[in-house]
Amino acid sequence: GLAFDVPTRYTLSTDYTSDNHTRADRMWDSLSLDSMVIAPTIDWAREMGLPDSWDFPWDPKRKIYFVKVYHQLHCLKNIRRAFKQLLSNKDHPLPIGHVEHCLDTLRQDLMCHADDTPMPSLQLVNGAGEGQIRQCKDFDKLVAWTKHPDRDACYKRLSDDRPPLRSIDRYAFCPADSEHLETMSRYFEKYGYPEMNEAS
Repeated sequence: GLAFDVPTRYTLSTDYTSDNHTRADRMWDSLSLDSMVIAPTIDWAREMGLPDSWDFPWDPKRKIYFVKVYHQLHCLKNIRRAFKQLLSNKDHPLPIGHVEHCLDTLRQDLMCHADDTPMPSLQLVNGAGEGQIRQCKDFDKLVAWTKHPDRDACYKRLSDDRPPLRSIDRYAFCPADSEHLETMSRYFEKYGYPEMNEAS
């Protein structure tokens, strides 16, 4: 895995929590989930001790795995969206079961990792850790790792508000140099390409 080698200042006020809701929405929307899925070879998955998973649609020698941090981000984005819908009294909010699943997923992840870093506080309320330097992983390196030809799943999240009718439509984005491009193209030429929705 990636090393914790990027010094990062922890701050309580970011553009993600901006009073300018347009700016905050833009920041949350910019968190791409397109690297959520990888398609490593079966041999690699076995070497890593991973349980069996779904077949990659374009190559029977590969399996599909979801990268944990992207599932966590997906959950955070869904919880935020449900919260905003609740505040604005939307008629069709995100199903409560999905929100509860996301909350419990994050609870399990937090308790599994059980970060025991002592956080300083100069105020009694909402100040723990402000300005503290943490050692973090390089997120850009993770994105590059997921998109490497050995693992790229030709995946794009598309929209959670308007999910594709077919799950396979999320795997319609092989890059021009992908060894899977021809197989993918044949499938979608036969069965039709997906509608292009922006991810959320």
